[in-house]
Formats: sequence, structure tokens, C-alpha cells
Amino acid sequence: MQTALTAYQQFAGEDFTPNPMQEDLFTHIATEGKNPALLLKAPTGSGKTEAVLIPSLESCRRLFLIFPSRSLVDDQIERCKKYLQCASKKMGKSYALVIDTGAESVRTVFKDGEVLPKGRRHLYDGDVILTTFDKFLYRFFGFGEPNKSYIFPFRIHHSQGHLFCFDEAHAYDQVAFVNFQRLIKALYTANLNMVVMTATMPDTYQKELHFLDTVDYITGENKLNLENWQKQEQERHHPNKTITHIAAKTQKEVTDKIQACVSKPYEEGKRIIVTIEAIKDLVQVYKDMKARGNGENIFLYHGRLSNPQRRKVYSILKELDDANKGYLLFTTSAIEVGCDLNADLLITELCNPDSLIQRAGRCNRKGQIPNAEIVIVGNKIPSFLSILSEDKAEKYLEKLQQQSGGNFNPGDILGLMEYEPHSDYRAEVLFDMLYEYVYNARLENKPLHDRGLVITRSFEPSVTLTTKVPEEEAKHQPENAVSVSIRSCIAWKDGDESVNTNFKVYHRFYDDRSQTFKFELLKWDGSIYFKDLFVQVPECYFSEELGYVEPPKVFEDRGTRGYRRNFVYHTTDENNEPKEIRLHYLKDFEKPQSEDEIQLPLEPPPQGSEQLSLFDID
Repeated sequence: MQTALTAYQQFAGEDFTPNPMQEDLFTHIATEGKNPALLLKAPTGSGKTEAVLIPSLESCRRLFLIFPSRSLVDDQIERCKKYLQCASKKMGKSYALVIDTGAESVRTVFKDGEVLPKGRRHLYDGDVILTTFDKFLYRFFGFGEPNKSYIFPFRIHHSQGHLFCFDEAHAYDQVAFVNFQRLIKALYTANLNMVVMTATMPDTYQKELHFLDTVDYITGENKLNLENWQKQEQERHHPNKTITHIAAKTQKEVTDKIQACVSKPYEEGKRIIVTIEAIKDLVQVYKDMKARGNGENIFLYHGRLSNPQRRKVYSILKELDDANKGYLLFTTSAIEVGCDLNADLLITELCNPDSLIQRAGRCNRKGQIPNAEIVIVGNKIPSFLSILSEDKAEKYLEKLQQQSGGNFNPGDILGLMEYEPHSDYRAEVLFDMLYEYVYNARLENKPLHDRGLVITRSFEPSVTLTTKVPEEEAKHQPENAVSVSIRSCIAWKDGDESVNTNFKVYHRFYDDRSQTFKFELLKWDGSIYFKDLFVQVPECYFSEELGYVEPPKVFEDRGTRGYRRNFVYHTTDENNEPKEIRLHYLKDFEKPQSEDEIQLPLEPPPQGSEQLSLFDID
């Protein structure tokens, strides 16, 4: 085995010197006979991706890089291409990069520094696989390919040479963490190699992964060694950023004060990131700034933009960022995790402690900006986001006010992140039943698998908004397709909202005969879990620049019975008579609360074959 320095310079360039954390991981991963099962705790911007990528290439391990979101996958594509292309030229062998997400499944081969023509299928045959957690979970259970789907579980479970790396692990919460924890345990039990990477995972969540060996560069001597190395080798002479808290009680006051904060510094050509969680408020502030004509490099980035627009915006941002040119980015939490931006100034409404630490990681990321600053506006975290108890929320605000005017100290607020992991027996049952069928051949669970049901993050499903559903014979994809929560398209009784009946709702299905996806108007009642719904909206509801700002209210709330949330879609039958299509899904359990506030089920979770009734498999 080569030394870490030799390997890094071979694969990443002669000027690359690994930091102490990267050298440490190299020993764990590249040493022959090692069977790593690690929890890596390291700061944002410390090179965690290279810490697993380079030793995997050196030891010829197939590396799965698994991210919480598509934007993080997009962020890593060019990075991985650069390393694999360089390696193919220096090593005289070919390397394959697989990108496997909901919208894309591509295998790119590099040989002698050149890119070979892309293949149609990959079947996890690559040196580096970039994928999302959701897609990996589908592959893990043998879903996603009409024919050769079981090759994925086989290749996942039956090769000791793989390395499974789960980056930004702190981004999983509620149902997603239930699945994440069970998946990690399943891979660990199968004696497979893995690295779970995080910057801000609470201790209570880490305890759920107690079987992993911890490599900690967040605290203690390792932290000091890493910081000293960064100062000396990377000239990070300005690692700090000042923090300012601005009081604001109402949402309008928050947005007004954020807007006032933005105007003056942007004229100086700084790189500024502005974070507002509600898309409607974010877009309004963005439009107001654009109307002032303060500059060209003003951008909007959120989850309801089309995929091409998000890629375009992020690509331009990276070019400006790398060239140290100014920009003004208005965004939601969509860009807070993992994205490699290096702003001079971060302006954000008050958010949860872990989100603040992540957002702060986009400010002065390289420790070379002498006057980097974080501005936090607001006295209260928006209710739909807050995960803190009232007592901890008060302590959190108090600590930020104490830090205001000085340097930001993330360690001072880490102790407030002691919220308990989400527990949902329904998600646990579903994961276990699918696992037992695929890996233990428990045939009584086959009906569940046949229906293709995987709840990856939430029991609240999504629908896809599109400006045009393809014609029956057309081969193209739906235009401007963006997935949104079903909740955002329901007119709720308690919100005094009205239904707009002028929208067509389609169901997409896979036609075995033609081996293509087809669309038909929604006709049947039932569980939404087994319907792939598309809402066709007029072009006026969509803007390439702004995305879908306010999803249309297409469905009508019909209340909740037990865990079942009911709603209807108003349409007409073949005689043009009014018709109601009754739909339902299971509501999520509430966010973690103190024990005396939790309403326990009246009956214990069902066992054995009775579990199937939870998901209406009939």
C-alpha cells in the first residue's frame, strides 16, 4: 500500500497534501484486510469526500456515495469526474462513474483521460456510484428496473470490496432516520464496509449508531490538529466569522429587516447568501431586489425550481464563487447542506441550531475572509420548522444574543440539539417486511413488495406538478416537472382555503406491453401510495426563473380518521356529471415531544400478517 501522500498526489494532483483527518481515514479504508464501519465527525469544508474517494480508488473498492438530496449529488458530479479522469490518465486503466438518481441513470467511463460513450444501463457496475438515499433504498429492496431489479440487492449485499459512504447523515430526520438507522444496521450485520459522515449529528442520534467506531474531528485534540494544519497548509488565517442578531417578531418584520441588510453590502460586490424558508416570502424579497436593479448576479434557488434551472443556477454560482466574484443568492434550506459555496456574508432568518451550523458552513468556508459575517434575523423559529422545546428555544435565542457582536461559536449551541430520534413503528414494520422478503425469502411479505411501496422520508406522499403531460404516443418527459408535497395541494378546512377545480390530475403507470410509462386521467378511489399522480397546471403558474411559487389547491380536505388523512379530487364522469374521487394516505406522527405529551396508540402495533392492513394491500 502506498502512503496517503503518494496516493493523494497520484489521484488528486501533485499539489494535494492530505490533512490529518484524510490521512486517518486513508489508514482505515486503504489498509489491506480492514473492514471499516465508521462514524466520521468532521467540520464542514474539511474534505470529507476526498477522505473516502481517494483511499477507495487506491484500494480498488467500489465506492457508493449516498447523499440526502439530488442537489448534493449534482454538486459532486464534476468533482468525481475530475478525479476519475485524472486517475484513468495516470494509471492507464479505465474508471466508471455511475450517477443514479430519480431523474437520471447514467454510466460514464473514463479511459486514458478521455470520456467514452455513455452506456444505457449500469446495474451498479462502476468504481464510484453517486446516488440519493431514496434511490439507494429502492435499489436495496429490488425496485426501479422492470426486468433486472434483483441484480441491485445482489451487488449490494454480496461483495466485501464495496464501501458505502453516507454523507451529511445529520440531514435525516423523522421517517427518513428510521429507514437510515435500519439500513445502516442491515449493512453492518452483513459485515459490509461503511463510513457515515456528519458535521452536526446530535448525540441522541449518534447513540442509535453506537455499533460504529467513531472518528471525531469536531472535538478534542483531533480538532486542534486539523485546525492547526489548515492554518499552516491552507493559509486559513481568518477561520472566524462574526455574528449579529437582529430582533424581529413578525414574519413581515423578518423579511423587511433581511431586505434592509442586503441592500448596502451587495453594492460592494460581496458573495452573499440570503436564506428565507417560506418560498412565497423568499420570492417576494428576490423580486424586490431585482426590481431595484442593483446588479446582474442575483439568483434564486429553491426546491420548486425545475431540475435544469437548479443545475444552471448552481453552475453559475460555482463559477462566480471560484473566481471570487460577487453574487447575491436567495435560497431556502435547499442549499444549506454540503454545497461547496464560500460566501462573505450569510443573512438568515432564525432557524434550528443544526441548520444554522450547516448554513454557517457556506460562509467563509475556506477560512480566508477577514470580515466574514453571519446575520440572524428573528426572535422565533417558524412553527412549521422548529424542533426545539419552548425552554430550549429560549436558551438558544439567549445564546445567540450573547454571541452577537463577537465570533460565531457553534460549540456553544451544539448542546441544544439533544432532541430524540423519531420513532414510527409503521416505518419500522415496512422496512423489516421488505427486508425479510428480499433477503430472507419470507414469502408471506410478497404482496407488499409486489405493490412497490417504499416510504423513504415521510408517510405524506408527493405529487408532481407539470405544465404539460406527454401525449399518449409521445416519448418525451412531462414538461417542467417538479415534485411537491401533497399537503401543499390540498385546500384545508382549518385554513379557509378553496379548491380550484380547473386542473387535470393524471395517473402515471408502467405499461408492460409497450415497456413505457403512460398517463391517464385519474379515475379511481383509493390509497395515494399506489398512484403516481401528476397535476397539469397552466403555464401562468410556472416561471422558469421563479419555479412554482404557490402550488394550486387541487384537492379538498375531508378530515382525518385515526392515522388516515382523507381528501377528494373533484372531476366529471363520462356523462360530464360531477364526480368525487376519494383518496387517502397515512399521516405522519407528530414531531418529537416530551413524553407526557405523546398520545400513545390505543392498541399495540399489529404483528405478523396483520401488519399488511396498515398499508391497505388488498
